[in-house]
Amino acid sequence: MKDKQKRKKERTWAEAARMVLENFSDAPMTPKQILHVIQTKGLKEMSGTAPLACLVTMLHSQVRGDRVKNSIFFKLPGRMSLFTLKVLHSEIVLSA
Repeated sequence: MKDKQKRKKERTWAEAARMVLENFSDAPMTPKQILHVIQTKGLKEMSGTAPLACLVTMLHSQVRGDRVKNSIFFKLPGRMSLFTLKVLHSEIVLSA
């Protein structure tokens, strides 16, 4: 039990968001939707007063600038804040 609790506590926002997009979604999601799944499934321990702000900051920093090449996240162009995994995005594009 302690190991499971320890892993949950040490999980980063990026790891939790990746788990949501891989396992709980078949379509792009907004940060608010991702956070809702993280909270309801208990994927990350929340300790601050603004978890949505932390998640949004992480997602946007991953899809901009130098990090975009190595990021696992993809922001849909022309959409305010819809995110998916790069692998899922390429599958969506190929199937269209």
